[in-house]
Amino acid sequence: MSRKKIVRQYVLNRETLEYDEVEQPSTTKRYVRTAVLYALSSVSVFILSLYLITDVFHGRTPKRMLVEMSYMEWRSRLQLLERRIESADMALQDMERRDNMLYRSVFGMEAIPEDIRNAGYGGVDRYADIRERDYSGDFTSALMRSDILMKKAYIQSKSFDQVALISERAAEMAVCAPTIPPVNYTHVRQASGFGMRVDPIHRSLRRKHKGVDLAPKTGKDGEPIYVTGNGVVKAVGYDAGGYGRYVLVDHGFGYQTRYAHLSKALVEKGQEVHRGQQIAEMGSTGRSTGTHLHYEVIYMGKHVNPVNYYNKDILPEDYAAIIDSSDERPMS
Repeated sequence: MSRKKIVRQYVLNRETLEYDEVEQPSTTKRYVRTAVLYALSSVSVFILSLYLITDVFHGRTPKRMLVEMSYMEWRSRLQLLERRIESADMALQDMERRDNMLYRSVFGMEAIPEDIRNAGYGGVDRYADIRERDYSGDFTSALMRSDILMKKAYIQSKSFDQVALISERAAEMAVCAPTIPPVNYTHVRQASGFGMRVDPIHRSLRRKHKGVDLAPKTGKDGEPIYVTGNGVVKAVGYDAGGYGRYVLVDHGFGYQTRYAHLSKALVEKGQEVHRGQQIAEMGSTGRSTGTHLHYEVIYMGKHVNPVNYYNKDILPEDYAAIIDSSDERPMS
C-alpha cells in the first residue's frame, strides 16, 4: 500500500544562511481558508450582480431586457406602418378631391357623397379579440385605419372604372354639351346677362337672372331658335306667369337647356334632337316686355352662365354650316 507523499517547503534564513522548513498548516486550517475564499468570492459576485441590476440595468432582469428590446423593435415597426398609412390616406384624399371636382364633374357624373366614401365598419366589433391583448390600443387603431383605407380605395377604384367607361363616350359628349349659340348671333343683341339684375317689370326689385336674354335686331317674332347640343326634349309647356311657351332639353352628362318666351315650339316631348336643329321660333309669351329668347343652361341641377359654354363670336358661315349639318327639319 503506497503512502501519501509529503511535500516539504523550505525558506532561506538570511541571518543563519540556512534553509528552515516552512511549517505546513493543518488540514482543518486549509479547509477553513478555502471556505473563506469561496465565501468572499460569492459575496463579491452577488454585490457585482446587484450593482449591475440596480444601477446599470435599472432593476431589469436579462429576460425582461430581451422582452423590452423586442417590444421596442415592434413599436418602431408599428410607427413606420402608421406613417405609411397616413401617407396613403393623404394621397387617397387627393384622388377623391380630383375625382369629385374634376373627373366626375367633366363627364356630368354625380359626386360620391362623403358619407359613402368615409363609411366605416358597423355591426359586430370585429376587433374585440385583438383589443383584449392590445393594452395600448395602438395596434387596434392602426388595423382599423388600414381597413377603412382599403374600403375607401375600393370605392375610389370603382369610381375610376365608371369614369373610364364614361370617357369612352367623350365623342358623344362633345356633341351633347351646349356649345353653340341658340340663335344666329348676327341677328340678335344681348338684352340681359346672367346674374343679379333689376326686375324688368317690377323696377323696385332685384332678382337673379338664371339665363341670358337675346332680342332680335328687327324686333319681330319668328327668329329661328336652334338646339345647342344633341339631346331629348324633356318638356314642352306654357307658363303664363313666367317662361311663357318653353322647351326644355336634356342633353345627358348633367346638362339641360331651356328656351323660353317662344311664339311657337316645333318639337314634342320625348323627341330626339340634334345640335343645330331648329326647335322653336322667338316670341314674347309669358312674363315678357318684348320679343326675345330667354336661354338657360342647367348643369348638375344648378343654373350656370350660358355665355361660358358657347362662342358668341362664331363666324356666320361657321354657324350656318352647323345649322345645315342637322338632318332634322322643323315640324310643320
